[in-house]
Amino acid sequence: MRLLLLVFSSTLGFTASALAQAPLSAIDWLSESIKDPPAFEIPAETAPLVAPLIQDISVKKGLTPVSPDAIGLLSPSLTGFSAALWGDMPASEIAELLTSFPNEGTPEARSLFRRLLLAQANPAPDDHQTGLVLQARVSRLLNIGALDAAEALLGLTPVTNPAIFQQKFDVAILTNRTREVCDALKASPAISDDLSARVFCLARGGDWNAAAITLSLGAGIGAIDPAREEMLIRFLDPELFEGEPDPIPPNPMGIMDFVLREAVLLPRPAGLMPLPYLYRDIGPRAPLRARIEASERLVKAGSLPSNLLFAAYREGKAAASGGVWGRANSVQTLDKALNEGSMENLSRAITDTYSELSNADLLNAMAEEYAEKLAALEYSPDYANARLPVLDLLHLANISNVTWAEGAELNGKRQLALAIVTQAPLIIDPTGSAMQQSIVNGLNGPLPDSPAAARLLTLLEENRQGQAILASLRLLSGGALADPEGVKTGLYVLVAAGQSEVARRIAVQILLLPVGG
Repeated sequence: MRLLLLVFSSTLGFTASALAQAPLSAIDWLSESIKDPPAFEIPAETAPLVAPLIQDISVKKGLTPVSPDAIGLLSPSLTGFSAALWGDMPASEIAELLTSFPNEGTPEARSLFRRLLLAQANPAPDDHQTGLVLQARVSRLLNIGALDAAEALLGLTPVTNPAIFQQKFDVAILTNRTREVCDALKASPAISDDLSARVFCLARGGDWNAAAITLSLGAGIGAIDPAREEMLIRFLDPELFEGEPDPIPPNPMGIMDFVLREAVLLPRPAGLMPLPYLYRDIGPRAPLRARIEASERLVKAGSLPSNLLFAAYREGKAAASGGVWGRANSVQTLDKALNEGSMENLSRAITDTYSELSNADLLNAMAEEYAEKLAALEYSPDYANARLPVLDLLHLANISNVTWAEGAELNGKRQLALAIVTQAPLIIDPTGSAMQQSIVNGLNGPLPDSPAAARLLTLLEENRQGQAILASLRLLSGGALADPEGVKTGLYVLVAAGQSEVARRIAVQILLLPVGG
C-alpha cells in the first residue's frame, strides 16, 4: 500500500517543491490544505429523491434558536404536542430515550414517532447548546432511512460542534448533495478531525492533487487507517487497482466506507443493506428490481411516501412472476381495470392486489394509494367478492362509505373498525375478543386500573408528554400480537395526551392489518 501511495503521489508534479517551499508541520499543512483549492467546478449534485415528508411547514429565516435541541420542522400547532414536550427531563435522558426507541408497531404508530423526532420543543433545563437531543433525533432518522427529513432538520441547524457536522456530512454523502457541507469544511477546517472527509471534499471540489497529498500525509501520520487509505486511493484513481482483487467489505460497514465502495462500483456485501444505504436505490438510475425492493423496505419503515413505491411498481413491464414482480403486475392490472371500468375485471384486480400486498405487509400502503379512488365507486353486487377488501382499505384510510358498508356481513373486528371510522358509539361486545374489548375501553372506557396506566398518566401530569407517548407506543408496538391490557393502556394514554385521532387510527390498523403487517 505504501508503494501504491508513492506511485500515486508521483503523478503530482508540484508535490515535492510545494512542500519544500512551505515548511509547515504535517498537521498545519493538513489544516490549511482545504482552504484554498483551485476554482474547479463541483460536479452536479442530485436533487432530493424523496419529496419532503412534512407538509404545511413555514420556516422563518434569520431567527436564531436558543438551542439546537429546540429546532424542529413541526410546530406544536401542527403536532398537538406541548412546547414543553419533555418537561424537566435532562438532555442525556431524552437522547437515550430517543436513541433506544424501536421503530416498531403499526404504520400510524411509526408516523407518530417520526413526528416526535421532527417536532419543535423547549430544550432541557440542563441544555448546554451542544445539540445532544438534536443529534439523537437525527441519528434515529438516519437509522430508519429518512434522509430527506434528517437533511431538512439539519438544514435549520447551525454547525456548532464536530458531532453535528459529522451528521451533516454523513447525510450529505449518502444523498450526494455535498456542496454545502464541503463549503463549511473549507471555511472551518477545525470543525472536523476526520481527514477522510477532507480528502473526499477536495476531490469533489476538483482538487485531486490536494486530495492526494492530504491522503498521503494523513496516512503517514496514522490519521487514516490502511483500509480507509486503500478505499480513498481507489476513489481518487481506480485505475491503479485494475486486476487487483476486491477488498473485503468492513463489518460493520460505515457510511463513508459504503459511499466509497459505491463510487468505484465494488460489490455490496450479501444480505439486506441498512435502511439509510437504500437511498440511492430509489432513484431513477437504479435497476427497477432494486428500486422496488428498496422502496418497499423504506415504506414499511415509514420513511418513504407510498406513492413513490407505486410509481416504481408502474414503471416498465414485470420481468418475472412472483415476489416484487407479482406485486408490480397486480398494481398495473388494477390500474388498467380502474381505467377500463369493467366491474368483473376490477373486482378481481382489487382482490388480487389486496392479497399480494397484504402478504408483503403493504396493505396500509395500498390503502393510501387507492382508497380515495375506490371510495368514488358506487357499490354494486358485481363487486361482491371485493366488498370486504374495499371496506378494509377505506377504513385503513379513515374513509367511510355508506354504499359499501350498508348490508355487508362484517365480523367483530370489521364492525368495530367501521364504528371507529364513522365515530359511532363504541359498545363492548361480550362475545368479542379480548383485543376488541381492550380497544373499546382504551378509546372510550374508564381509567385503566393498572400500575402502568397510573405511571404514564403521572408523566402527563409532570408535563413529560413525549415520554408518556413513547411509553404508550411501546405498549402498542406488537400490533395485533400486543398484550390486550397494554393496548388498552396505550390507547387511553394517547387519548389523554391529545392524540385521540392517532389512537383511533392505530386501533383500526391493529384490527385490520394482517399479523406482522
